[in-house]
Amino acid sequence: MNRILFVCTGNTCRSPMAEGIMRSILAEAGLSDIEVRSAGVSAYPGTPISDHAASVLSMKGSSGPSESTLLSQSLVDWADLVLTMTSSHKRHTIQLYPEAVDKVYTLKEYVQDDAGAAVKIAEIETLLTEVQLKQALSEPVTDEERRRIEELQQEVPSHDIADPYGGSLRMYQSAAQEIEECLIKLAAKLRANR
Repeated sequence: MNRILFVCTGNTCRSPMAEGIMRSILAEAGLSDIEVRSAGVSAYPGTPISDHAASVLSMKGSSGPSESTLLSQSLVDWADLVLTMTSSHKRHTIQLYPEAVDKVYTLKEYVQDDAGAAVKIAEIETLLTEVQLKQALSEPVTDEERRRIEELQQEVPSHDIADPYGGSLRMYQSAAQEIEECLIKLAAKLRANR
């Protein structure tokens, strides 16, 4: 696994911070042969990254991309692993690029080490996909399906990293801290798999 793509919404906050922080972590861990990039499912190419995201990266001695990139087939093809910031980014990516389903995860999901939670997450993803298909075909969603999804979602911790967009520097620092904790686990996992 030599190429990792981080994905968020606009590629101006979370995924650029993940890209920049991960580069620093990889360099420190002696894993500099691993390449990282980032993109957004709704990015406007060329938009500068958020000032707060750039400030957080600078405070950490890291640097990310200077402008946003739209998620594309070529980026998905380039990546060995696609790590999204939220479950909705994951679903969106898989809807656009279904052939990549086996390499798309949320960042938190990929680094978790709770097998029981992984089974529940897989069930949630299956149920959500079935419900979306039913809705697209104008078929009714059963109360049992709704109840099971809600039940599972309450049992499983969120795999979403909150979007600091438009928030304070403190919100960006908090998001970056959450991302960095996951990236440290990711680097350890990458090192163990060598």
